[in-house]
Amino acid sequence: MLSKTLSFNRGITVQNLRHVGWIGLVHLLVLLAAVPLQLIMLYTRREQNDAPLWNNLFEISGSFQAVVVFTFPVLLAIFLFRYMQVKSSADFMHSLPIRRKALFYQHTALGAFLLVIPVVVTALITLILYYTLGIDVLFSATDIFQWAGEMCLMELFVFFVAVWIGMMTGMSVLQGGLTYILLLFPAGISVLLLMNMTYLLTGFAADYYLNRDLEHIIPFFRFMRLGAEPFAFIETFVYLFLIIVCYVLSLWLYQKRHSEAASQALAFPVLRPVFKYGVAFCTMLVGGFYFGETQQQFGWIIFGYMTFSIVGFFVAEMIIEKTWRVFDKWKGYLYFFVAMLIVGTLLHFDITGYEKRIPELGEIEQVYFGDSVYDFIDKKSEYVPYIQLEQVSQFLKEKENIKNVYLFHQQLIEDQPMPSSRSTETRYVVIGYILKNGDRMIRSYEVPVEQYKSFYRPIMESKEYKKNYYFLLRDKGVSPVRQVTMRKADSGEETVVLTEPKQVESFLTALKADLQNESVDSMLGNVGVWGDIELLQSDGDILHVTWKKSYMNVEQWLKQQRLLSKARLTAEDVDYAIVVKNKNIEGKPLTADPHFIQRLSARTDVVRITDKRKIDECLLQSSSPLDERHLYIIIFYRSDGSDPQLGGFDEKNVPSFIREQLQ
Repeated sequence: MLSKTLSFNRGITVQNLRHVGWIGLVHLLVLLAAVPLQLIMLYTRREQNDAPLWNNLFEISGSFQAVVVFTFPVLLAIFLFRYMQVKSSADFMHSLPIRRKALFYQHTALGAFLLVIPVVVTALITLILYYTLGIDVLFSATDIFQWAGEMCLMELFVFFVAVWIGMMTGMSVLQGGLTYILLLFPAGISVLLLMNMTYLLTGFAADYYLNRDLEHIIPFFRFMRLGAEPFAFIETFVYLFLIIVCYVLSLWLYQKRHSEAASQALAFPVLRPVFKYGVAFCTMLVGGFYFGETQQQFGWIIFGYMTFSIVGFFVAEMIIEKTWRVFDKWKGYLYFFVAMLIVGTLLHFDITGYEKRIPELGEIEQVYFGDSVYDFIDKKSEYVPYIQLEQVSQFLKEKENIKNVYLFHQQLIEDQPMPSSRSTETRYVVIGYILKNGDRMIRSYEVPVEQYKSFYRPIMESKEYKKNYYFLLRDKGVSPVRQVTMRKADSGEETVVLTEPKQVESFLTALKADLQNESVDSMLGNVGVWGDIELLQSDGDILHVTWKKSYMNVEQWLKQQRLLSKARLTAEDVDYAIVVKNKNIEGKPLTADPHFIQRLSARTDVVRITDKRKIDECLLQSSSPLDERHLYIIIFYRSDGSDPQLGGFDEKNVPSFIREQLQ
């Protein structure tokens, strides 16, 4: 009898039901509205063509289900253990002839009951509708059981995480906030740490590690993907293990917790320095990340580290002490500052040799050279059938190309280029190695293009690189092209459509010649474009290539076919052009706005061009849309009276006769 009294109390359970039973009832109602009600509404409009197509139950009101899963378990954990957060109620509950362990068992058992039963009832009603309404074409009965199991698993996980957090804090509001922070913490801290490593270690490729697998460690995003990707066995095991861990830790903390912890931000004094310095560390990373991405200067990054860590430290102190008068505790921040200074200095001076690490040339089997890390992830050098014509990422096998990339990397290691907000044009360089023993190594840099163009040239102008870069130059992998469509760059309007087989083949020969002879300047995008070339393959795939102004073979082919004036604007279509200095275009792209053009033409420093040869040179050298790099603005007025065309010249492309007249 004594054992029964000490292990279970009916009055406690009844009181808890009165206190939190409404959460279970509302939980049931919203689940019924999320799934069975949707199926009934679908049945009532079954003869209409707008009925949604659901492959499983998670696709029915998916976002609404996610809100349910990540709201009700947290509310239940807060209200069930609310008595711990008020000293009078904590003293009363713990003065009853019931062991703490028994109290914990009753509260958590009731919480699990109020979460599981609504899911089970909803699944049973859905199963009845499944057989009575004839909706078996949408999903199977097995899907219903799977939905119920995964819903219960996720809700219990969120519930026990919230219970565990509740044992460590004496404030209900803080319990809810810290629960959601903890659920996002693994992914958030990973992003912050990896991104900040890029500021301290030159060449660190953060994006390589920040791939889509990161979503799997954020429970909310993982739940949103359950419709397309059910839990794997290992994931189910991990969530069950975490539930057990949270349960055991919560029980242990509950037995150790003092009633005096009620209304305190943190229930255990040992957690206070962890919380304080943890908040300071996280806010420090946020500050470095913010200024690193917005200013891209090391001085601003250090400023972000210091200011945000100071704010985080004293805000954490205010939460712990529940007062703003905490600035006399500056010595605590000083300890943190010294520790972070030592760690940051060691990382910045690369005591591990990470920045200078490079494999031996003879150990390299193939090398990756591009401006993105994503195609290096889990890919070999073999051909992968992308539906694109331009493929920037490269795997190179030829010894000469491997050596050239290796020399480029050695120079980058020596120069240690860092991100900069300077107006000079920069480009990301990603270099990855696949070694003969199967190991991989990757580095990423942001470099000024002009400074390293001599290293780009032998790599990007090689035949192997161009075959990888342009699908059209590959020996296999591209279906025969049956139609060519040329479109204008500014409007996307079709100008030329080729369908006659011999004409298509002749055009492709000219295009391939331009691609094979393309210079590094053109490949890096330092030339203007006329538009887009769309290639329709016989299998229905559409490939695109940019029609650049440097493609002289295409230009000559269009002239021979008398299609040039139809394909693009020519000197014969232009009555005259005016050129002015670019004084201020507000650093943003501009279109041919009539008021803007009128203001430009009214200026006194205008150069008027009527010579067709000069107009043709201006057409070839100008580019659009306008931006702050353009020193001069040119407006082409058409002979047919249609809207003028706007362009600009940067430093390298200004025709000499314009420079002479506008100096």
